[in-house]
Amino acid sequence: MEKYERDQLSDADIYEAKQLLKVLDDLADEGYTNLNDCMEEDFSCLTRLREVLHKNGVAPFPIDYERLADTVYSKEEYELEELLGQLLSEAGKVGSVSANPFLEEIYKYSEWIRYDEDTAYVFLMRDALLPYIYFRSKNRDNLYPWLISRKFLREITEIDDMDDDIRIPLYGALEKGHVSYDRYFPFCREEILEALDEYPELKKILSDMLGTIKQNRIVVIESGYMGTIPMMLAALDSRVDFRLFTTAPFLYDTYQDKIFCRRYEDIRKFETMYSQDLFMQYSSWRDGKFYVNITTDDIVRERSLAEIKMFLKG
Repeated sequence: MEKYERDQLSDADIYEAKQLLKVLDDLADEGYTNLNDCMEEDFSCLTRLREVLHKNGVAPFPIDYERLADTVYSKEEYELEELLGQLLSEAGKVGSVSANPFLEEIYKYSEWIRYDEDTAYVFLMRDALLPYIYFRSKNRDNLYPWLISRKFLREITEIDDMDDDIRIPLYGALEKGHVSYDRYFPFCREEILEALDEYPELKKILSDMLGTIKQNRIVVIESGYMGTIPMMLAALDSRVDFRLFTTAPFLYDTYQDKIFCRRYEDIRKFETMYSQDLFMQYSSWRDGKFYVNITTDDIVRERSLAEIKMFLKG
């Protein structure tokens, strides 16, 4: 912050400051208000970044996705993998394809992940629904849709914001100067496993889930930001690698070839597709399976299917 306030900023510096402010704005938008409040109280981060941009005559990145009223969900539960198969079939019968231009970026990201028959692919729902559809539409094997959401973590641990205990080691590694992944990961792994020792039921569930996968390599697919859940899974199983759409600017040099692009400002476009944000929500976990509720909103369903339809091409 002091550098931004003190120095003459280059275009690259200003772009980085815009991205950092977008990180904080997105945290608030996703409901992580406590973290934002603490950072503002301790460091005035939001205020100072906005002042830096204003001083340089630059506007912040906008929140430019469509907002809807709260979506209503049915009480009926659907097993996740079966539901995704039904969606794929139903979308194939839909006439129209979504005109959202950002879908092409998600399609390119899905292609970039690549496919290896000896690798298992874990798609973290809901963010990775469209990449999952891309892979499944091509009849690829060893695909695992997992909905390891905040609701899932809260249900298993009975602790709100339990994921903060996994995220804190990631910040801690950077604060200690462990920027390169070969130094960052060992530090994080030790700290994450220590944190998971406080949640033995969760640790066992995740370890058992990973244990059902027989391939020698596992690639976890997620939109990005900190890569909290992929890092947790990697800490539990040495076979795990991950591929993110993007990440926070301060992790670009750490995750490097694990990210598709360095455009953090696009992450909420990725996450707020109808199909990936509004169509379904976590309901429960039992007998080794995820169950979800789906929207009762016909518009959300129609637009979700139109997005999915785009991933059936070719």
